[in-house]
Amino acid sequence: MTDSLSILFGSQARVKLLRFFLFNPSQEFTFDDISRRAKLVRRTARTEINALERAEVIKQKTIFVPHKNRPNTKVRAQGYALNLKFPQLASLQTFLFETAPINGTTVLKHLRKAAPLAFIALTGVFTREFDRRLDILSAAKKLSEAKVEVAIRALEAELGIEIRYSTFTSADLMYRVGMNDKLTRDVFDYPYIILIDKIGVRNELVSP
Repeated sequence: MTDSLSILFGSQARVKLLRFFLFNPSQEFTFDDISRRAKLVRRTARTEINALERAEVIKQKTIFVPHKNRPNTKVRAQGYALNLKFPQLASLQTFLFETAPINGTTVLKHLRKAAPLAFIALTGVFTREFDRRLDILSAAKKLSEAKVEVAIRALEAELGIEIRYSTFTSADLMYRVGMNDKLTRDVFDYPYIILIDKIGVRNELVSP
């Protein structure tokens, strides 16, 4: 499917950028952000951004970003954002979502390399809630944040999108769920999919 999409849309880089913008519909990015987060070389990113802008899928915007040397000061910069008035926006989002391996099988393939997982829930982009705070919430009895990050980066490379995630020890996650922590409520108060639950999060969610 990826090769077919590359032919249909002109290049794999264009497919990646389309997914990047379509699955981050309310965010604005500088060119450097786009190139880095979509994992594209600058020349390729520039070519494809220009093409998407000509097609009116994205638009230029003046945005304000932190100053390099003074983080508390913001400066004017040229940015890009999804054109929410693009006529075929919803259809394009649906098509690119359904042709990407955005599913539990793909997530498990990568995250199982990081640790023996005790809990994984998917939300956000995996449930087509593109403006949610998280996409993946996970926990393990013993946690290596470095290994989780490596697994997430590999997952991002396969999907062509940025993944928002949080990971905890099993005990910490259960504590947060029991305390109705804001981060966990941002997951469980909206559509979500539980892939693994060896610690009883489901039971905690339904308990009075």
